[in-house]
Amino acid sequence: MKPIACALLALLLPLSAAETTMNHATTLDSYVEKLNTHSWDQIAPYVTEDVVFIFTEDTFVGKAAAKASFEKTFKLIQNEVFSLHNISWTAVTESMASCRYEFRWKGMIEGQEASGGGRGTSILRRVDGRWLIAHEHLGPYPRKS
Repeated sequence: MKPIACALLALLLPLSAAETTMNHATTLDSYVEKLNTHSWDQIAPYVTEDVVFIFTEDTFVGKAAAKASFEKTFKLIQNEVFSLHNISWTAVTESMASCRYEFRWKGMIEGQEASGGGRGTSILRRVDGRWLIAHEHLGPYPRKS
């Protein structure tokens, strides 16, 4: 019986080690990495069922609305590369974490190079032991007077 238990434990250890290394910050990093795959199937496991995305053009609530918005953007911006900079974690508890940052993107729109950026906030929530994106708000930089 002991060899079987040890073998089962050995199979579970890599999964447990991976789960324990995924904190709020590494989850955000992995989420951005998945965004750059341009595949909703890769992104979906990183967001809550009731996720809220607030973008310039609209607010999208829930995974179905988020999927439609992301897929529309992936069609519009070819080869997009999205990145976060100057991340500042503003609140972190056992069950939630929030941060603000600058974001940048670049890609091709109708065959022309395009790029942009702005400011963002993300709220992550711990669900069943995993950190997930629950809320994201991306907007422009403030206008200079």
